[in-house]
Parts: sequence; C-alpha cells; structure tokens
Amino acid sequence: MTEYMETKENRVFLHICCGPCSLMPVVHLRKEGFNVTAFFFNPNIHPEEEYGLRRDSAQLAAEKLDYPLVFAGDALKPAQWIRELNGVTQEGERCVSCYRQRLLPVALEAKRRGFDFFTTSLLYSRYQHHEAICQVAEQVARETGVSFLYRDFRPYWYEGINLSKELGLYRQKWCGCLLSRKEAEIQRAERAELKRRKALARMASVA
Repeated sequence: MTEYMETKENRVFLHICCGPCSLMPVVHLRKEGFNVTAFFFNPNIHPEEEYGLRRDSAQLAAEKLDYPLVFAGDALKPAQWIRELNGVTQEGERCVSCYRQRLLPVALEAKRRGFDFFTTSLLYSRYQHHEAICQVAEQVARETGVSFLYRDFRPYWYEGINLSKELGLYRQKWCGCLLSRKEAEIQRAERAELKRRKALARMASVA
C-alpha cells in the first residue's frame, strides 16, 4: 500500500461519503503535509432526500474546515446502482461491488485532474469492510495508474464523532443504499422489540 512520498505538491483526491466521515481524513492528512481536495461521489445513496442531506453536510464540513470540495456531475441512480450489483444483495458481498462503483470513478477523476494520489473516507468507518476497501482500491490503482494512498483512520473514530457534533453536521443512521436502510430498519425494530420484552419481564418480576 502506498505510503507518503515526496512529490511536488503531495496532492490527494479524497473520496467522501458524507460530512462527518470526511473530518478525520482531512485533519490527519493535512497534518502529514498533504494538500487535500474532497470528492463527493455516492451513487448508492437513497432516497433523494437523504442524498441532499449528505451532500449539504459535506458542503458544511468543507466550509468549516476550509478545504476544496468537488461534486460529481451526473451520478448513477440507485436503480442503476442495484442493477450493477448483478443480483448480489448479501451485505459484505454487495459492498465490494459498491466500493468499486465508487472508487474507480474517483481514481479516474483524480487522474484527469492530475492528482498524485486518491484515497477514501470509507477507511474511517468502523462499520465498513476495511480490507475489502483496500483490495478494491489497490486494484483500481493498478488499472488507472493513480497511486492509492492508504491510511487507517479508524483510531480517530470518537474524535471524528465529537467534532461532527461540535460542527453541527447531519449524522446518518445507515450506510446509504436502499438495502442497508432496510437492514437498519429491521435492526432497529429488533432492538425495540427486545427492549419491550425486557421491560415486560421486569414488570412481571416486580408483580
């Protein structure tokens, strides 16, 4: 995996998913001396209202931390994103396809703009498949000729949460795609049901 190297400007093109996830990558890459430009490109986000919330949050984060932010032009629609999964809907397996759908255009855009490296804020999340992200990114790097800059931003998880709250950024409750939203809704319902059963059990024991 590509480590820090001396180049003319050390410019890195950072793919971001939302405002909160962009914070720690930007902060710590800057500490290393990188010149960071963020690229908001997420064709998997559903529904449209959610896309707008995340886009606006990314814009606010860029304004607060004062870094350049690029928005993709015509992004894929969620229906097209699902079609490109080729029928793979299982969490984990579909994520690999999703990573490629995002990181390949990121690397190509980085190449078009003349950046030294590309990387992604997906490396910040404790809920993403970290090793799979790295594997896809390395493959994309070989295909495009643009270096993948690997950093593990997960140790800064709580620092990022605290900063996002301090800045008043919108914090989402699922990955972004329609499938992950449904899974999150099921998990919330299961937790609520478990909480209800425990409450009933406590009431029964008191009685």
